Amino acid sequence: MNILLVEDNEDHVRLIKRMLAEGLGGACDLKCESRLSGGLQCLAAGGIDVVLLDLTLPDAGGVDTFVKTHQHAPAIPIVVLSANDDEAIAINAVQQGAQDYLIKGRIDSHLLVRALRYAIERKRLEQRLLFLANHDNLTNLPNRLLMADRLHQALSRAPWRKRTLAVLLLDLDHFKRINDTLGHTVGDHLLQAVAKRLGECLRDGDTVARLGGDEFAILLLDMASAQDVPVVVQKILEAFGKPFVVKEQEIFVTTSIGVSLYPNDGKDTETLLKHADIAMYRAKELGRNNYQLFSPEINVMALERLALETDLRRALERNELSLHYQPRVDLATRRINGMEALLRWHHPTRGAIPPGTFIPIAEQTGLILPIGQWVLRAACAQNKAWQEAGLPQIRVSVNVSTRQFHQQRLAQLVADALNQARLEPRFLELELTESLMEEAEETIKTLRVLKFMGIELSIDDFGTGYSSLSYLKRFPVDRLKIDQSFMRDLTTDRDNVAIVTAVIALARTMNLTVLAEGVETDEQMELLRGLRCDEGQGYLFCRPLPPDEAARALSRGSL
Repeated sequence: MNILLVEDNEDHVRLIKRMLAEGLGGACDLKCESRLSGGLQCLAAGGIDVVLLDLTLPDAGGVDTFVKTHQHAPAIPIVVLSANDDEAIAINAVQQGAQDYLIKGRIDSHLLVRALRYAIERKRLEQRLLFLANHDNLTNLPNRLLMADRLHQALSRAPWRKRTLAVLLLDLDHFKRINDTLGHTVGDHLLQAVAKRLGECLRDGDTVARLGGDEFAILLLDMASAQDVPVVVQKILEAFGKPFVVKEQEIFVTTSIGVSLYPNDGKDTETLLKHADIAMYRAKELGRNNYQLFSPEINVMALERLALETDLRRALERNELSLHYQPRVDLATRRINGMEALLRWHHPTRGAIPPGTFIPIAEQTGLILPIGQWVLRAACAQNKAWQEAGLPQIRVSVNVSTRQFHQQRLAQLVADALNQARLEPRFLELELTESLMEEAEETIKTLRVLKFMGIELSIDDFGTGYSSLSYLKRFPVDRLKIDQSFMRDLTTDRDNVAIVTAVIALARTMNLTVLAEGVETDEQMELLRGLRCDEGQGYLFCRPLPPDEAARALSRGSL
């Protein structure tokens, strides 16, 4: 135990030396100073484990003696010494951070040694608790609290330093998929690897923090100009281009980054963090794996999105949602052999909100689950109503999002919708996205249950996603819907023709029906018929119709 004794009374010094010799034998190294100035110099030299500090010295007195010592060496435990009539001052010193106090004349070797040992242990525990309160226990990075404190301190110095500082918020893309497929242990190891790599991208003095989950923050200090910030951000994105090796397994993960700059985007902690967060969500909306700088325009968009999200939460209960139906046509006969249910939202003040605007919000917020359930029930009920009206019996298809598909009770929800409408399962088709095919085993189980129920299954927007021949072989699907992007320039683009030809040939080999989406011209239709495509859907035949107009189209039978 390396002890510093700051005491000007030689008798007291000799007494403490004797007590330490009795209590610790040779297991201590005692340095003695008679003035506070000498004690502070000794502390500056390092190597001290604990300080015994007299509060009355030639060059300092009272609580101020402790305060100066503590400020000089905040990590070193201090036990203060006081006379009988100064006990109140000693207690005050403890209240301000001293680990203990001893009254001169009431000390023996046992009490002295115990006080020193307890002071060291209490300081160690205090520092550990302080670390835990300010750091993330998985990555040991600063947490949200410490990040905010460092940002606050940086902002207090920023005006007179006349330098730019930047706040970056990073969110790992599709991290939940890693947890779900590889397990939370692998996910935790990946977060640790991300923390290490982020640290390697930064300079000394910059801060990287973990705010929670898969969200990180970076504070860039003393940037010469705003133009330097994108250079650092691009370096981070490039670092994520390399795989992370976790338990001898390579994992690729990207990140979306939002950036706010002082002073243009805010002059206080809360504003800068909020604006970086808004920019980060904009990066995600633009496809992820990119960065966005905050701007007033992005802020306006974020406020509008928040208002739209609030209104969407009420849209169901206010009966603002409806379904339109777009016919599916047999290309050989132009007869209607199915309808696709398409969701529409008529806002009370904004009018018609495009699906491309509100459906992504529903997906991100989880509102797609209650909305999707409503769509399923409404589509089944409408088809049954058409049948009871004596119209031709056709199959109605309903889009199922990835989030809906992963509900534990999807098959039961489908069965409930059919039972409630008293509709036979063969008159319902579910349209699935290709991204579902990446999670093969779990997907196959659910698809087989749905197929066993008698429901038809199709792959929507085929050719734009996973597009693996292996999943077509293993998955019990009935129909491929060629994405409308391949219809554009179909009559002039050889590549598009080659792709469509290959998809149709593949489907025929596997006894699957092929439907072309987005058919808009007679030339496209004739080319598709020549390629022996089964079905078509698009504005050439009919736009999406409200239920009464769709019923009239059904009664005509062909388009």
